[in-house]
Amino acid sequence: MKTNLSHYKKMFSDVEKRDLVGVYLLQGSEGYIMDKMAARIVSAIVPEDLKAFNLAIAYGGEVDLDEFIASASSFPFLADRRVLILRELEKLRGGWKRLVAYSEKPVPSSVVILLYNPYDDRGGRSRAPKDFSKLEAAVRGSGKVITFERLSSEDLRVWVRQETKRIGVDLDWEAADALIRSVGENLYELQNEIAKLALLFADREVRVADLASVVGSYRLNAVFELVESIEPGGEARALGILQRVIESGAERPSTIIYHLTRHFLALLKACSGVTGGRYRYERVQRNVSSYGAREIIVWLENLRRAELLLKTSSFPEEALLVGAFVHAFNGSVMEFPLVAA
Repeated sequence: MKTNLSHYKKMFSDVEKRDLVGVYLLQGSEGYIMDKMAARIVSAIVPEDLKAFNLAIAYGGEVDLDEFIASASSFPFLADRRVLILRELEKLRGGWKRLVAYSEKPVPSSVVILLYNPYDDRGGRSRAPKDFSKLEAAVRGSGKVITFERLSSEDLRVWVRQETKRIGVDLDWEAADALIRSVGENLYELQNEIAKLALLFADREVRVADLASVVGSYRLNAVFELVESIEPGGEARALGILQRVIESGAERPSTIIYHLTRHFLALLKACSGVTGGRYRYERVQRNVSSYGAREIIVWLENLRRAELLLKTSSFPEEALLVGAFVHAFNGSVMEFPLVAA
């Protein structure tokens, strides 16, 4: 599921209007905007000079839940409200029933913000804790449950341009596309690159050629060139480009797999008749006629296995990627025992 910017703007606007509740459950895969929402709620409630007294942050894997709930139940210091944030709720072990009970009847003088990521490191949906559905129902009854999913491709482009303009840099559309293509869709990583742009190009327009000084000229085009080279009959060229990308260190193997997976998922959607915005789908429509659904699924499965082995084995990264490419071009799938041995 993809989310548009207008949805998030409305949520932030509600906070600015002080339309606040006693308990929030912020959940989803878009951690960057989720963190921004938590910070916006804090700034709307707790004055900067009182944060040391009226803001507490804990983490699910190490929180003393009795102490956390006791703090939420106590009075704020020289203020109307205090804020308590519990990050990484998915790592909480035990105490769910106590958290559910508190969320059913939150203390009016406290605002509790719970941040929950339902996805694992590979982007797959994790199994929810046993009492999570009860917590979700409790928060819906007394506060707000807000879901944060990834931005659509078109809104991602708009977000990048808005963020650069906010810091005084005018990034044109072509440069915004190139930045996303090089860095990926992770908003934390994009924000880091945008911060670099602010240091070098304040109060001026930035074009693709200017990005080379920030991202690196080879890295800017390396993955794009690799993706474009993958087509039936282009095996030798694709493997040659892959070799250059790996040897140059332009991209980490995990990043290469990410971009390729994204590309083939877009092809698979196009095969099923799903269309989208200009940023991705014009190129996809040019490439999709070369593939059938089976060939695309074989690519995706090989990329999935290569990613898994990157994380769980000591097998050379280069060999894993080359193996995934060779098997995919041959229409076969890597066998784990053969690859990992």
